[in-house]
Amino acid sequence: MSTTDRAGSISINSNSKNSDDFDAFTVGSDIRVVQDGNTSRGWILNPPRNIDGQRNNIQIQGISYAARTQKIIVTESYTNAAIGDIVTDLFTKYVPWATRVNIQSCSKIITIRFGDNYLWDAMEQLCQISTYDWYIDEDLDVNFFDRSVRLNPIVLSQASKNYKRGSANLTPDASKLVNKLWVKGGKATSDPYTQAITVSGTTPIPIFYTPVAMVGTDVTVAIGGVAKTVGIQNVDKVGTKDFLLNVSEKLLIPDLLTTGTGTIVYSYEYPIKILLEEPVSQAQYGIFEDILETKTDDKILATELGLKHLYKYSQPVISGSISPFYGTFKAGETIKVEIPRLRIDSELLIKDVTLSSIPKKLVDITLNLETPERDLPSIIKDLKLRLSKLEKTIFNDTDGPVEKYVAFSDAVVTPTFVDDGLTWFLHQYWICGQLENEFIMPWHPPSEITCSEERII
Repeated sequence: MSTTDRAGSISINSNSKNSDDFDAFTVGSDIRVVQDGNTSRGWILNPPRNIDGQRNNIQIQGISYAARTQKIIVTESYTNAAIGDIVTDLFTKYVPWATRVNIQSCSKIITIRFGDNYLWDAMEQLCQISTYDWYIDEDLDVNFFDRSVRLNPIVLSQASKNYKRGSANLTPDASKLVNKLWVKGGKATSDPYTQAITVSGTTPIPIFYTPVAMVGTDVTVAIGGVAKTVGIQNVDKVGTKDFLLNVSEKLLIPDLLTTGTGTIVYSYEYPIKILLEEPVSQAQYGIFEDILETKTDDKILATELGLKHLYKYSQPVISGSISPFYGTFKAGETIKVEIPRLRIDSELLIKDVTLSSIPKKLVDITLNLETPERDLPSIIKDLKLRLSKLEKTIFNDTDGPVEKYVAFSDAVVTPTFVDDGLTWFLHQYWICGQLENEFIMPWHPPSEITCSEERII
């Protein structure tokens, strides 16, 4: 089972003197494997077979049912829909053989279109936007969940001795260290922009940016506080409008009205380019820069994806493997690991679970672990109002305006396990944000967070 591949695989070698066993394992048939409480289920993809003397060797290879979505094409469009509702709708329409009991709600509202996309790829997009994970479990139920709340109850610890001696290979990896991140996306549309103009005869008036809205709706001109008519040059006849707009050349041409001062209001497109910096990491390790291509026209989403990437990689990422003696584990869960001798006391994400066994032997369990991404929905919700007010913070480079955010401090929680559940202890962590006012995060315990915005014009 793997979060990297979003699917699982099964491989079984068996032998028998009974040749009828060949017929029990045909391509496409269902297979379920149970190993000490861990259940894997999938469908047989490749059942090679051979004969060795009197024995019939069967080598079964199968994949989980999540992988079947790679062969399901969806064509759907959603406007202002919650991601959780989109997932439910897709599986209701296109995967009737799967139940939807464990699809968690995700309130993030998006507008998205899938035009002849594989369901697998559609789910990849939705997971990237929501930062959720998904798989189809052994009961053929769709699991779509917030990875930050899918916590395994087992604590792997040096004190408990519940993992194999010598199997804990967990090391900090700084190969992807970044503390100055340039986030690039598609094109965003600005808020309505007001430009002062002076009309002097029929001299064309240069417009700073290229308008994207329709004339007569969001492109408006007022002279002396009085609204004037605006047409499109070479479309509307000369002598019928107060002004004619040439979008391609960014010109407003006086027509009927040839004198006065006023304003033109319009929106424009600009390339998404956001600079995120983590000063604590920069002080520790020096400056490490990187570029993250987000391929989105949503500035808020591009910021969120950049923040998540920065938070994870601004410090060395703990990764490696460990082999528990027992337990039931799912890829995508987080698990607490406490190994003082390795200086490890963290929640880690289970990236892969490998189970292997032979008859009459213990099941070998191997977990591949990695530092999880931070969960940021509440932070982004608070930033959104401020972001929407920012017209531009300009570095005047060839790509267009850049929005720059420096860091603010936030109390982040480290879970400690007790018999009756979780208690939380605070430590200081640095995350990126805007500097403007002091505020308290909705989910934050009683400590204050300082947030401010640096605008560079």
